[in-house]
Amino acid sequence: MLDIINKPDMQKYAVSFAAGETLFVQGDNSQDMFLLVSGQIEVFKDDKKIADIAEPATTVGEMSFLLKTRRTATVKALTDVKTIMIPTGQITEIMQKYPALVLHIALKLARRLEETTRIMHGLREFSDQLPDAIIMADKDRRILSWNQAAEKLHGRNWQQMKGYPLADLYQDSRAYEQFVFDIQSGNSLREKELAVKHPDGNTRFVSTSTTVLFDGHHNVEGFIFLSRDVTKSKDLEMKYKRIKRWLAPSIAFLCLLVIALFFSIPYFSRGNRILDYKKEVFENRIISDSQNITRDLAEPLKTGNLAAVTGIMQTFFDNETPDRFGIKGIVLLDRNKKVISAYSPEMGDAVAAIIGSSYSGIKFRGDETVAHRLLTLFRADKEHPMGAKGVEIAYEIRQENGEITNWLIFQLEMEHLDREYGIDTKILSRIKFQKD
Repeated sequence: MLDIINKPDMQKYAVSFAAGETLFVQGDNSQDMFLLVSGQIEVFKDDKKIADIAEPATTVGEMSFLLKTRRTATVKALTDVKTIMIPTGQITEIMQKYPALVLHIALKLARRLEETTRIMHGLREFSDQLPDAIIMADKDRRILSWNQAAEKLHGRNWQQMKGYPLADLYQDSRAYEQFVFDIQSGNSLREKELAVKHPDGNTRFVSTSTTVLFDGHHNVEGFIFLSRDVTKSKDLEMKYKRIKRWLAPSIAFLCLLVIALFFSIPYFSRGNRILDYKKEVFENRIISDSQNITRDLAEPLKTGNLAAVTGIMQTFFDNETPDRFGIKGIVLLDRNKKVISAYSPEMGDAVAAIIGSSYSGIKFRGDETVAHRLLTLFRADKEHPMGAKGVEIAYEIRQENGEITNWLIFQLEMEHLDREYGIDTKILSRIKFQKD
């Protein structure tokens, strides 16, 4: 190489620099190549000195030419320096004329690559010893390297992840992109919790911090992501928040419930006693009414005087004001459960429509030991042309020999019974309206 810089035809490219002068600046577009003839130069990366060069015939600046990129470093003359400065447009011609120059550059790049490989290998071995996941990415945020902790955290090996888009590691890619944007914008945020995807299907939470690698002109060159698994602490935090969110209202509710019960139990007890009394009144009254009407109907039924039967039913409603007791109508059946007489103040003349109808298809539910049955049926009226549910109580009317000759039926107003006595169909089925 020394003979190249001493060639007469190379002297036309000779350029000298005084101590302190700059050969080229990091980030500029020049691609000229220099060969050091004499003196000493120094190399700066991001204003930090990284090398001194004093060996004659050493090439400087060839990387910008070979890669067609901006200068990656700044070179200054430490002492008075003499150089051979080959213009960009003539570098190829010089290389063809002097193949030894090409070999020199190749050997230099090979040594640099070997040195970089050793550094990267050492860095990988060092990062593998760290408990946190370390991921290196290029300026497009594609994965260049990561350590064993990252493989464990993300459940993927290096062969699967080389060149993989970093955003695809995260469940919410928008949150990740916003985080990177904030970092690049110079915001104070340096660490963020993000949910990551995992091949086992479970969600992992990581606390991630990022360092952006810039060149001398603040252009992004790459990223280093440092992450640690915070899934357990996140789960505990979420459980604590859930407990905190529900504990205070639950305690307040329990306190209010205890206070309400303390003050309400006497009223509930009193209310229950009142309802029990009302149920007993209703039971006694309907038993008494069934006995009185049965007694009054004995003679008309014996003679077949149905007009008198209807008159007795009407007199019952006129004298007894049964609306207070939830009775809205009375029906009389023969032994075959066919309607032979009926009366209802609410239905008026329309009650005649049920005369001759049969109850034989209606189930008479109840205990055979008592003298009544509970009926549930659907009957059509003006308000309910498709039929409305009704509840009725049927009492046996027997001859002296014990044979059933008729059924006396009370049609009940269940809304009234529920409102006044707290009686529904279930409670009604448990009341024993047994006659004396």
